[in-house]
Formats: sequence, C-alpha cells, structure tokens
Amino acid sequence: MSQFASDSIIQSAREHGIDASELARQFDRLRSKPSQSFPEAPCTPGQGIQRWSEEEFKGWARKGAQMEPNRVVRFVPASGAASRMFKALVARDPAAIEQLDARWHEFPFRSIAEAAGPCESAEERWHTIVEKLRFPNQPKGALPFHLEEDGVKTAFEAQLIEWAQTLDSKGATLHFTLPSESFSEHLVAIQSMAHRLSVPVEASIQHPSTDTVALDEEGAPFLKADGTLLFRPGGHGSLLHNLDDIARSHPKALVSIKNIDNVRPVKALEAILPWRQALIGMASGLVDSRNEALAALRSGQVGPARNWLRKASAHPAAAISGDAVELWSMLDRPLLVAGMVQNEGESGGGPFWLRDDRGILRAQILESAEMNTKDHAIRDCVGRATHFNPVDLVCAMHDEAGQPYNLRDFVDESRDFVVSKSYGGRPLKGLEHPGLWNGAMGRWNTVFIEVHPATFAPVKTVFDLLRPAHRSS
Repeated sequence: MSQFASDSIIQSAREHGIDASELARQFDRLRSKPSQSFPEAPCTPGQGIQRWSEEEFKGWARKGAQMEPNRVVRFVPASGAASRMFKALVARDPAAIEQLDARWHEFPFRSIAEAAGPCESAEERWHTIVEKLRFPNQPKGALPFHLEEDGVKTAFEAQLIEWAQTLDSKGATLHFTLPSESFSEHLVAIQSMAHRLSVPVEASIQHPSTDTVALDEEGAPFLKADGTLLFRPGGHGSLLHNLDDIARSHPKALVSIKNIDNVRPVKALEAILPWRQALIGMASGLVDSRNEALAALRSGQVGPARNWLRKASAHPAAAISGDAVELWSMLDRPLLVAGMVQNEGESGGGPFWLRDDRGILRAQILESAEMNTKDHAIRDCVGRATHFNPVDLVCAMHDEAGQPYNLRDFVDESRDFVVSKSYGGRPLKGLEHPGLWNGAMGRWNTVFIEVHPATFAPVKTVFDLLRPAHRSS
C-alpha cells in the first residue's frame, strides 16, 4: 500500500474510525479482481427449503405470538433515501410523468401534496413532490405509503403498527437505522407514533467506521474536489455493526429483520402476521433444541446434535460427523431462519447451496451481483431456482450460555463487492462489505422456510404504491 499510504490519507482514515490495516485491506481489494460466488445448486423444497404442514405452521405461529416482549427485537434498516423510488420521475421520463398525472387521485400522498402547493397540472404535481416536498431526498420510511380509514400512514408508521400486533404482549422493541444528517428529526417523529402504539423504539446510524474508500479512473485513491479522501457507505453489510450492538444490548433476544418498504395496510395484517410469528416461533424452537444438543454433547451424546443438523441446516446428502468436537463447532454459531417466497420474476437474491470460504457447504442467500451469470453453469443453476429472498429473517445471535457471539467471526470476507459508481460526475471503483444477509452471515447455520407470497409487497418505485397489496380498499 506504499503508493497509497501518505500520512494525510492514513490520518484521514484514522479520524473516520478506520485503522491502517483496514485501509490497506480495502485498497488491496479494490486493486484485485471482483470476487465471484459459485453456487452448487439452488435450494428448493425438500432440498434446503422446508414447507410447513398446516399443523406445524399454526404451532410455530402460536409459539412466536406468545414470546415474551424482551425476547424479540424487530430491526428495520431505514437509513437510505427514496431516490431510486422516484428515479424515473426525477429523470422526467415522459411515461412516468404521464402515469403520475393519470392516477394522481390514487396516490396516498395526494392530499399532502395538494396542501403543500398547486397540483392542478402534471407539471405542478411533479414540481410539488419532487422539488417542494423533496420526496426523493427523504428516507423511504418517512413517505406516505398507505391511505387508511384514520388517515395517511408512512412506512415508518406501517412498520410500527405491524410490530405492535405481532406479539400477544406489548413492549417488544423496534430498532430503525436512520440517516445521520436528519437523525433527531426523524427519531422524534417516530417516537411520537410509537408512543401511541406502546412500542419501545431505538435507532442508530450506519457507523462511519464501516465506510469504505474508492479508486479513481487512474487507480489512485479517490479524492473529492477539496482534496480530501472520499469515504462511501459500505453497503448493507455495514449494518452487521448495528446488529452486533442489538445482540449485546438485548440479552438472549431474537432479532427479526424486515426491509422498510415491505409493509402492508392494516386490513392485510390478519393474514400475514401468522407467517411472521411462525418464523419467530421456529427460530426460538431451534435455539432451544440446539442448546439441548450442545448439553448432550457435553455429556458425550452425539445423537441429538447430528439430528439437529440433519433436520435443520445440513445438505440432505451430507455425511454428518460423529466427532463431538466437530459437531460442537458445527452447532455453536449464529442461526438464521429465513422466509422464502416463490420466485415470480423479482430481481434480487435467492437461496442456494454454496461453499463458504472454509469449504463448508451451506444454505446461503446469494445476490445476482455475486455471480457471473454469463457462465453457463451458473446461469443454469440460477435458472433452476424456485424461490426468492424477501428479507423476512429471524436471527439468533447468542450462545448456549446466553452470551452474544462475535458476529465478525462468522463473516465470509471473500463475498464483498467491488462496484462501479460515480461521485460528482466522476467514475470510481468502490467497495462494499459482504451483504448483511449474504456473506456477513456466510458461516451461520441457515434454515429456509417457504412463506406465503402475500408477506412480500416491496415498494421499489413510487408506482408500486398503486398495487392492490398497498391499497386499503
């Protein structure tokens, strides 16, 4: 790193919370070829994805609903702006502006926009939501998503309403990540909503020490116009830091993770909440049986550990060791229970069998960006995939004694991302950490469960708000 390690660069990184060894690692990765993952097969029903019977489903849902509030936390990453949601409108795409105008009266934000300024013409409507209300610059969570009987609900409020109804008892915490530049403003608004629903709220930012450096077109450190080193957010894998903090501040608690935009109107909750409850219930049951298996190993019984792996996370054809030390290592690690929906053409990640950086075949979530889909074998593997990752996750991050694992010990560092981006109109090569539910959980034990497609209703563009899944009538 000698050509990069000027005193000013090292000092700038140190002030950002990045030490010299991490700085060197990042520059080395940026000068290396992007890593690629080579899945051996997709996870499919009976081959890595479990399907519940009706009896199992109801039993797990009942167990999840009955969890004590201090034993479950909902974690919703929500620090990103809604820029992609309004990308076509900001670019003044004629078809997008025409659709905005034609269906104006159906959007949940219509009344808010009309109160903010004139909205008689297509141009006035565009000006009000893009330039006056600045919706593309707002966090997605702060945007109006649903028009309910008692008024407009933002995505933040929709998340709070769902979480308030997930457990039978009140008092389970909901943790949001928020943008640092408007942290207090958004937190105060969320706390006001949460108080009415008796939901304890926590919030954090994506920590600056998880930012990454970049290279310019000449392969030199990317410097901003003022000559200072550019630091970029390191992708959602940076939130492993936040997840680790939650595990340490909530002893023995499971953490349920959902994306901010995957929310439904109140009328849909009766149908979808049992699926969320069942994932929580199953995670709790798997932790209990894992701890029992570890206790049995301590007394020399290997059967319960082997059975746990066979039923939970091992490949159906895997030969499971009978060695107690090896079995302990295989069980004594964080656990992910992930809901999967049948793939109906959504872009993004899915469940695959992949060997981690230590050669262990594991069920894992892979993003399309991690794979060279021009490779015939990989394209065939992806083509046989049946399910999609909606980010409906439950994490168990404490060991048998209730102590939090050091989550950094279970990251597959080989699964980071080298990306082509731009800053100030200049191209750059950037680095992102292994994705939170991808390589960051690369050495976890993972269990995939098929869940109902109604549980997945993302809002990728503003026009998704017009889908039936987001309509209250």
